[in-house]
Amino acid sequence: MILLLVAAVLLIPPPRLLLRLRDLGPKTPRDGPRRHRDPDPLAVAADLDLYAACLLAGLTPAAAAAALVEAGADTTTREEWRTIAALLALGVPAQRAWAEVAGLPGLGELATPAIVSGRSGAALSTAAGRIATTLRDDAAARATARAERAGVLIALPLTLCFLPAFLILGLAPVVISLGTQLLT
Repeated sequence: MILLLVAAVLLIPPPRLLLRLRDLGPKTPRDGPRRHRDPDPLAVAADLDLYAACLLAGLTPAAAAAALVEAGADTTTREEWRTIAALLALGVPAQRAWAEVAGLPGLGELATPAIVSGRSGAALSTAAGRIATTLRDDAAARATARAERAGVLIALPLTLCFLPAFLILGLAPVVISLGTQLLT
């Protein structure tokens, strides 16, 4: 019974693996666009710190975004930063320029203060620093939660392998020995 359970666990792939395999397979036009990967929160936090530093140095929000792109923004958000810089440089209202990143973690939170601050970056640099700190704290909390889950998951093979072996090799002979002594 236990061997059947272990075989089922080892042979049936988890749903996450199936989703990854499906995403790696060939893509047809019927599949639609691939899902956009969420950017790394620590990389976004570093980008926001650099953006805040550029604003504190006296650059306009458009120039700060352009400098961030030139300095090497995170690859998953570089195009968004480039779009923001280009739209702001053209004179597009901040609400329209920052609407491109409304759904991205970190950048979406920065959109509201960016729209409110308008052309100056004084309050925006403080907000960018605050959001970067929040992103780092959230990433640290997620890493801690994953580490705690790993401790629980490590106990699972111990339970599946060592407990049955202990029962069969350790307790069964003792119980059989006691049972034979009681019957004789």
